Amino acid sequence: MGRFFRIDLMQVLTLVLTVLIGLLAYDIFFGRNGYQQHEFVEKQLDKALYRSELLKQRNLAIEEEILDLKQGNIAIEELARSELGLIYPDETFYRVIRSNK
Repeated sequence: MGRFFRIDLMQVLTLVLTVLIGLLAYDIFFGRNGYQQHEFVEKQLDKALYRSELLKQRNLAIEEEILDLKQGNIAIEELARSELGLIYPDETFYRVIRSNK
């Protein structure tokens, strides 16, 4: 009957090391700063970088539009003159009508 309760030192050491390895593996995969959290944070970072790139492109487009508006006064004036008939007070307007001959 004493044979069943006899504990070998190697068996205890094997059991302790197996439990320790199991705990470490659990901590690596599921614990704080583990693999799953790393994957989650990496996905969040990818989303944030993508959104940041979209916002950079939008800001660049807005900056280009502002620049066009600042420099485009001549083009706007030309368009207003040809399409809307814009004339300044000190200018004389001449309308040329072509004949159908």
